[in-house]
Amino acid sequence: MARFTAKVHGFFVWLPVLLWAVPVHADPFFVRAYGRTYKIDPRYPTDEPKGPKPQEAMRALPSDLAKGPGFRPSHEQVLAEVEERVWIARTQFDTALERTSTAQGWRGTGTNATAMTGSLAAGAEQSRSSELQALYDRHRALNLLVRELRRSMDLPVRTPEAGFSRPKLTPEIEASYRSLNFDPLEAYYSFRRVKAAFRSNDVRLLVRVAHYPLVVTGRTRRNIRNHDQLMAAKEMVMDPRIREVVAKSTFEALFVRDKGMMLGQGEVWITHNQSGFGLGVINLE
Repeated sequence: MARFTAKVHGFFVWLPVLLWAVPVHADPFFVRAYGRTYKIDPRYPTDEPKGPKPQEAMRALPSDLAKGPGFRPSHEQVLAEVEERVWIARTQFDTALERTSTAQGWRGTGTNATAMTGSLAAGAEQSRSSELQALYDRHRALNLLVRELRRSMDLPVRTPEAGFSRPKLTPEIEASYRSLNFDPLEAYYSFRRVKAAFRSNDVRLLVRVAHYPLVVTGRTRRNIRNHDQLMAAKEMVMDPRIREVVAKSTFEALFVRDKGMMLGQGEVWITHNQSGFGLGVINLE
């Protein structure tokens, strides 16, 4: 009887531990992206720094994300649009983190960068660096969303190294690029980065995708020869009409020739050189 009592006592000692270890069930929640609704897993990815619950983290999504484009987009179109936003958020965050590391004198020290990222994940930087915290929160929210979009499409949840999912290109489109000795996938990824840079209205992102000299035509022709000159020309190169042309462009409809890819009626050219594709021409006329 004493042995039985001991076993029962032992069971009740371990019961709270077992109950604590069993994950609490949480219902999925839903997020709208470009007029479509997607179910989100409430569990946090195991390879992400721990932070707020996904439903709370998603509050940092851009406010205009839910707005539909005026037609019912395919899942592939939604994914591509959200991946552009992820690229913007990641690049802006990396740039801000680099500036912070330089100011604090620990540039190139991975340990401090990792510690800073962990602090941002926990929300501990709100008071010290609200801008950096906001950029991190937006990137985390978009990254969580894009994982779920990829999961819903039976794609690997981790975004490819290029930053964008592999497109489904027709044989005719692939042939048009290969006939010019262009890699169609390299062309596609570059197109999406240039498109995202214009979408951001952040000239620092345009700096990352430009070829130099960047030719800008209008009343006069100007050759922008370096990063500093491009930063100084923000108002000109981020012309609203040019941004609208780029926003409406689709890879499938681009005209391609030996010079590169033409957007719109020639308002923008993504040119090709030995380093690959990049923004090469802006026509303001």
